[in-house]
Amino acid sequence: MKFFLCGGDVTINSQSECVAKMVHSARPCIAMTYDPSKVSLTDIDPVSKLPYLHESFVLHTFVPIRYVRRQKPFDDANFVGLYPEGYRIPTILTKDSKFNVVKKTTFDDAVVCFMVGTETVGQDENKTPTIDCVTNHQYTRPGYLNLNAKGAARQSKSAPAISRERTKTMLQSAVSTRGTTSKTYLKNQNKQQEESEIAEDNEPLTPRTFSATPAPKAKRKKLPDNIEYALALKHPEWPEVAAEWESRARNCGWPGKRVEKKIVSGGCHVTPGAHPKSEDPDLEWEYTFFEAERVMDKEAVSSVQRQCFIVFCLLCADCLDKKSVSLRQLKSVFYFMCETTDPQIWRSNKAVCVNALLDSLLDCVRSGNLPDYFIPKNNTLSHVDKEKMVELESDISKIRNNPADALLEKTETCAFVNIFPFYCKVRDLFKPFMADAEEFVKKKDIEQSARALCTVTDELCNSFYLDQGFQAFEDMFEEIGIYVSSLIAHGVSGFEETIEYFIKPLQGDAEASKHLQALPEILSQKNIALSETLPTSEIWRPIRMCRLLIQKFANDKTGSHLFDHLGCMYHSASKSNDEQRQDALQRADAAFKEALGKEDCGIGTYVDYGRFLCRTKRFEDSIPLLRKVILKENKKPESINYYGKMESLVSDEFMKKEITSSDGFEIFSVSFSYYLMCECYIKLKKKQDFLKTMKQFEELCAEIQDANSYSLLGYTAMKVHQFKKAHAHFKKVQELQPDNNLVLENTKSCSKYDSKNVSDESLDLSKTMEKLKF
Repeated sequence: MKFFLCGGDVTINSQSECVAKMVHSARPCIAMTYDPSKVSLTDIDPVSKLPYLHESFVLHTFVPIRYVRRQKPFDDANFVGLYPEGYRIPTILTKDSKFNVVKKTTFDDAVVCFMVGTETVGQDENKTPTIDCVTNHQYTRPGYLNLNAKGAARQSKSAPAISRERTKTMLQSAVSTRGTTSKTYLKNQNKQQEESEIAEDNEPLTPRTFSATPAPKAKRKKLPDNIEYALALKHPEWPEVAAEWESRARNCGWPGKRVEKKIVSGGCHVTPGAHPKSEDPDLEWEYTFFEAERVMDKEAVSSVQRQCFIVFCLLCADCLDKKSVSLRQLKSVFYFMCETTDPQIWRSNKAVCVNALLDSLLDCVRSGNLPDYFIPKNNTLSHVDKEKMVELESDISKIRNNPADALLEKTETCAFVNIFPFYCKVRDLFKPFMADAEEFVKKKDIEQSARALCTVTDELCNSFYLDQGFQAFEDMFEEIGIYVSSLIAHGVSGFEETIEYFIKPLQGDAEASKHLQALPEILSQKNIALSETLPTSEIWRPIRMCRLLIQKFANDKTGSHLFDHLGCMYHSASKSNDEQRQDALQRADAAFKEALGKEDCGIGTYVDYGRFLCRTKRFEDSIPLLRKVILKENKKPESINYYGKMESLVSDEFMKKEITSSDGFEIFSVSFSYYLMCECYIKLKKKQDFLKTMKQFEELCAEIQDANSYSLLGYTAMKVHQFKKAHAHFKKVQELQPDNNLVLENTKSCSKYDSKNVSDESLDLSKTMEKLKF
C-alpha cells in the first residue's frame, strides 16, 4: 500500500505500521490511497491467520446491517452517548453469581445532555464584541483552556470569568429553565425512534386475531430516565487550536467539503473539564465538538462504517467497562480511519477495516500517543501510567490476535439481544464455517465457502424462527419486545445481506442475481417446513412470515406462490380460531384470487384454490379450476402439491390419515385434482360425471403407477362404498410401497365392509351415504 504523508510519500508494508504513521504524528497523514485488489476478501489476515472472508462474515453477523440502519442519530445534538449518536451496542444479557439473567451494564447506558448556557466564548473580543468570555490557553495543554472575563488581562488566571462553583449554579438554572421540555422532547424522540425501528407498528404483519397470546408490544425507552446533565458554553467561531482540522488536505474526500464547511461554520462548545494532570482543575475547561461529531455521524458516516465502528466498540467492550479506554478515544481512531481510508474498502472488506482500527488503537497504546481527532496535538493518553498502558496493550493484543474468536467466546456466557436467539449455541453454529476457513487457507474453494455462508445464514434463520427463549425474559427487559417483533425479519434480511456483501463479491453479479431470484422460493419453502414444527395455535407465525415475504418480493406480475401459501395458511387458521373463522376465510379467498392474477401463477395454485372452494362447499366454482389442471397435466404430470400439519386442519379424514402417517403428503397435482373433482360430483350428486371422472382417474393411475395417487383413488372408492374397487387400489399401493404401514389399515377397512359393497349400477348419489368408521 502507498500512503501520502506530510511532505512526501512513503511505502509501508504492514497495516499496523501504516496506521501508526497515520495516528502518531502531531498532524495525521493527509491522505491514503488503497487498492482493494491488493487486500481482497479472499486474502488471509497475517495476524489471526483467518481469511478476511470468514472473519468479515462473523463480524457482520454479530452486528448486521439491518441492526445498524435502525440506529438513527437523534436530531438534538445536545444528547450524546452511543445510542443518541447512532452507535448503540447490542444489548448483552449475562448471568450473575446466582445464575439469574441480568442486563449487562455497558458503557452506552450513560447518556449526557449538554445544557447550553446563555454565555458565549470567543478568541478575540475585538473581532467578536458579543462574547462574554475570552479564551486563554497560556497555562493549559492542547485542547484545554481557561476563561477570562471580557476586558480582563489574558495572562491572568487568578480571576476566572466563570468559577467551577458558578458552573454548578448555571447548570441548575439551565436544567430548571428547560424543565419538562427535556422530558417532552425525550418522549417525542423515543416515539420517533420506535416508529423507525418497528415498521410493523404502522402496518401489522400479523392479523390481531391470530397473534400468539400476546401481549401488546413492549415499548422500549430509547433513553434512560436519569440523564446526566452537563453545562456547555457556545464557542461560535472555529477555535484556533483546531485550525489544522480545517486546513488539512483530505485526498479520500471524507467527510466532504459541504460537511467540513457546515462543521466549521457551527463552531464548537467548551465544557467544564480539566486535563487529568492539570495543576488547576477547578479553573480549566475543554473544547468539545459534539455538534461537529453529530453532523459527521448523520451526513458523512456510511452504514458500513457505522457497522465497523460498532463491532470495534463491541470488541473493546471490556476495556470500555474498565475505563481503560474511552468512547471518545475510540471515535478519534475511527474518524481518522474514515478520513484516510478509501471508502471502497469499508464495503468490500469489513474485517480489514476492523483489524485496522484495532491495529491503530494498539499502536497508539504502544507509542503512548492517541491524538484527539479535532485537536491532534492533544494526546489523550498522556496521563495514563505505564502499568495501565501495559494492561491495555495486553487486552487489545488478545482481541487483535483473533477478533472473530473473541466475539464467539462472548456468546458462551452472554446472550446478544436482537442479534442471536437466546438458546442458540452460536459457537456451534459457526464451527463448520470456521472449519471451512482452515480449508480455504489451503485451497481457496470459493464455491464451498459460499455454500458454508448460506448454511450458517440458513441455520441462524431457523434458530430465530423457532426460538422461544425470549418469553422467559419478556417481562424483565422492555427491549425484548423489539426482539419479538423482529424474529421473522432476520430470515429475509439475513439472506439478502449474505448475498449482497459476500456472495456477490465472491461469485459475481450473475451468481448473486440467481440467489436473489431464488430467495423468495427458498424462504417460502422454509416457512412451510418450519410451520410443520409449530403447534397449530401458532399459525400466526407462518402467516406473518408469508406477509413479510409478499411485502418484500411480490409485485404486480410475480409472487403467485407467496399468495398461494398465504391463502393456505389463512384457510388453516380458520380452524384454529372459531370466532374469527369468517374473517380468515375471506382473507384466504382474497389471497388465492391475488395468486391467480399473477403472471407466474402455477398449476399448484389452481389445485389449492380448488381445494379451498371444495372444503368451503363451493363445489360448482371449484370444478372449472380443477378441470384446467387435468387438461394441462393429464398426459404428462409434472406439478406436485404438498400438504402438511397445518393443512391437515382443513383436510378430510382420509387426507388427515395420509398427512399424519408420513408427516406430510406429496401428490401429483393432477391426481389430487381428480380426487377433489370426484368429491365435488359426489356432493353435487352428479352420478354420471362422477363415474366418468373416476374412470379417468383410474386410467391416470395405471399410466403413472404412483402409490399416493392410487391411495387417493382407493379413498374415493371408499367414499361411495365401492370397497372391492378400493381394496384393489390399496393392493396396488402395497405393491408399489411394501413398507407403507397405512395401506394395511386401509385394506382391513375394505375387507370389514366388503358385504356393503356398492356397484356402479347400484350407486345412488342422491341418497345420503351411510357413515362408516374406518
